Amino acid sequence: MRIGVTGASGFIGSHLTDAVKGYGEVVTLPRGKSLPSLAQLRSFVSGVDLFFHLGGVNRGTDEEILTGNVTGTLRLLEAIQKHGEPSARIVFASSSQVYRLKNNAGKISESHALQPESVYGICKKSAEDLIRISGVSHTILRMTNVYGPRCRPNYNSVVATLCQRAKKKLPLQINGKGRQGRDFNYIDDVVRAFVLAGFSEKRHTGKAYNVSTGKATSLMKIVDAIQRIEKNVKVEFNPGAEDQISYCCDASKFMRDFNWKPKTSLSQGIEQSLKNFGRGK
Repeated sequence: MRIGVTGASGFIGSHLTDAVKGYGEVVTLPRGKSLPSLAQLRSFVSGVDLFFHLGGVNRGTDEEILTGNVTGTLRLLEAIQKHGEPSARIVFASSSQVYRLKNNAGKISESHALQPESVYGICKKSAEDLIRISGVSHTILRMTNVYGPRCRPNYNSVVATLCQRAKKKLPLQINGKGRQGRDFNYIDDVVRAFVLAGFSEKRHTGKAYNVSTGKATSLMKIVDAIQRIEKNVKVEFNPGAEDQISYCCDASKFMRDFNWKPKTSLSQGIEQSLKNFGRGK
């Protein structure tokens, strides 16, 4: 089997690339400041049976986010249609940001209306739509807040930012009182979900799934978990800056169809994240 991975040098993509090497020949797209050329895309899609599409942009100008997520996905799909295998499949890394996250009571399921509130969320929804109408066999995974080793502080996750500051003995900076909650998902559990979606005999193609813990964890719980390991780290609160968004997603559909569940506890995930920054990351 020939496996194509976009975004292979990124946080999730690098972990996934390591995980799928035992399943076949892995090919990746070179990362540059601009989108891959048509020649690069033609070479990349040639003979590939399964694509994991994680390439995209989640920080930058609106134009950069649009180009990286929508135009990049469109060009990949066009290359698969013109030069790829007719039986090729794609597993797409989407996001919980395709939903409306403000003022949500209870868990957000896949039947929730798609009402993104950010440019990034709008672009992920648009990319999903392009995949659906492309005719390429696909599975869409909507991830919540992924964290763990190789996660970039001040970019990928607040957990990475807090863990790095803790290892540097800097105060942990929290907006408001830290009551806002997120659905934090450890990288190993997320990678396992991608592997199942890609290689399971029960492929459930054409479906979109939440990949999440189903629990909203407050930032103060993250801080508490860090302080249990890094005993002398202090906390600084920024009064009045707290956002009021607290949410979690319902992954029961993915759990049922793929026999998946998150295995890594918050304390285990925080411990591994701190060890990563302890190695000078």
